[in-house]
Formats: sequence, structure tokens, C-alpha cells
Amino acid sequence: MKKTLVIGGFGNIGLGVTKALVNEGYDVTVTTLPMEGENPVPGTKWVQADRKDAEGFRSAVGGGYEYVIDFACFTLEDAEQDYELFSADVKHMIAVSTGASYGALLGREIPIREHMVQRPTWGYGVTKKAMEEFFFDKFRKEGFPITIFRPTVTYGRAGTLVRQIGMDNSWVDRIRKGKPIVTGNPYILRNFLYVDDAPGAFLGALRHEWCKGQAYNLGAMRGWDWGAYHTAMMEILGREVEMVEVPLKTLQSSPHFEVSPMITTNFIYNGLYAGDKIARDIPEFCPCTDLKTGLTKALEYLEERNLIPDSDEMTWEDELIEAQRQSVIYLSGLKK
Repeated sequence: MKKTLVIGGFGNIGLGVTKALVNEGYDVTVTTLPMEGENPVPGTKWVQADRKDAEGFRSAVGGGYEYVIDFACFTLEDAEQDYELFSADVKHMIAVSTGASYGALLGREIPIREHMVQRPTWGYGVTKKAMEEFFFDKFRKEGFPITIFRPTVTYGRAGTLVRQIGMDNSWVDRIRKGKPIVTGNPYILRNFLYVDDAPGAFLGALRHEWCKGQAYNLGAMRGWDWGAYHTAMMEILGREVEMVEVPLKTLQSSPHFEVSPMITTNFIYNGLYAGDKIARDIPEFCPCTDLKTGLTKALEYLEERNLIPDSDEMTWEDELIEAQRQSVIYLSGLKK
């Protein structure tokens, strides 16, 4: 019967995983926060519930699940709730963590491997690490059948297409109009993973006993730098624009641009994650979508939903570029 619960199963990664489970014959229930529209995956039972309402969530999802995949397990409290609800029946559970749980690693420490000591400072990574530690403690003491995935940058069906300095779609419109875009150091590496390459990892893990008690990096098998990422979008749009490298201090000085912890504690560091462990243990995972193909599909997703704003109505990026150019002129004058 393979009764399965997917918490957050209609999100960026979750939607593809949910569809793959249905195609593989799993009996799938999906729980999400209340949302409008029809069930996006026919063949699933859709339950709308807020897990912060513990009793309401328990009542809505029920029990007896053989398999559980939780895309919305963000905190220690969420992990404790999962254990309380599902430990009696579950044969295998997958919880989705984050590459940010490692913290900022030095260049000599890359590629980032699963056994490395985790030293996160960003709140998102800190709470995810606590979630992981709870599950692994239960595995060691009781054999709780947990597998942890640590995604890095997974793009394709989110409402915003990530860029080096954060999450906004105006950079796509800027390229289309021939405007320069702001970047950080363009040589910093990330394992950009197109979202529909992810489901094989989840289905494979559920098939293999040896995945229990293990953590896996979930990203492309190779790294691309941010310069290549932005250049690929230029090639798709048929416009080559200048990439203006703006230091973190200049970003932070802007009154109109919010520098999130994602930038200060994550994206300013190399994020090259090793993929040899997941390749060894889960051969079903085959991230074969190249960067240009994946970004083309991501762009189509945004355009179909009219999610790319008019960059002419946004001035902060031009202001940052002007500030950076003035600082370069000033420093050049000092050297003379």
C-alpha cells in the first residue's frame, strides 16, 4: 500500500517529488498551509493544515503512515512533533534540512562533505542543525529510520529566481533591457540544482535501507560560479550586460536594499558541496539538467505567472551601481 505523507508537498521541490511518488504507486497524502486553487497533483489526498496548531495538525493528518517526507521541518519543535506523530508506524522518514547547516566554511574546507563539523551562524542553519541532531539522536538510540537531505540552491518553481545578492526577479528584466546588474564576487561557487532533478534522490532513499541514519548533500554534481549563472541567463535572453561587483559594505550602506543573513552568512562564501556520497548510495539521483536548460525552464515558469517586475520602477540597483562606480573613481584618485 505504501501509505505516505508529504508535508509541504506542493512547494518548489515537493511538487516534483509528490508527482514521482504517485507515479511509483505510493498512496500519497499531502499537507500544506491553507491555499487557494485545486489539488495540483491528481491522485493525492490534499489536507490543508497549519502544523503550528499541533492538535489541529494531528487531527487533520491522522496516522498510520509507512513513509513520511517533511519539507517543512524547520525547527527542533517541528522534529519533536514529527517523532511524536509518526514514530510508531513509520518505516522510513526523510527530513529536508539545508546546506546552510554547515555554516561558513573556509576555502580550504571545500568541497563541503557530510561528515564536516557544522558551525552555522545564520538562524535558518542553526534551527535546521538542531532539527537534524534530534533525529540522529533518535536514530542512534532507537533506530528511528531517518534520512536527512541538505539542499543548496534548488531553483525552478519558486516565486523568485535566486540571484547572488538575494531573492528578487528584477535582475531578469534588467538583463532583458540591457541594464547592468549587481553581483558580488562572480567566482564564488554553488551547486545549482534544477528542481526536477531532485525526485530521484527521494525515491531512491526510500528504497535503500543503508540511507537510514545518513545525511546527504542535495545539489548538482558539479559547481558553477555566480558569473556563469548570470551569464547563462544573458545567453537565454540574448543580451550581454555588465556585471558590477559590489562589496558587501556597499550593499549594506544602501537605504533601499535589505541585506539578508542569506547574503552575509551564506552567499559570500564558496558553497561547493561534494556529491560523491549521494552518488554512491542513491544511484537513482541523476542531476543531468545543465544550467542553461534549467534556467530556461525557470524563466518560463516566472513568465507564465507574470512574476518578473518592471525594473524601470525600481531604482535601488542603479543607485548601488552608481555608488560603486563613485567609490572606484575615489580610490583611483587616491592612488595617483
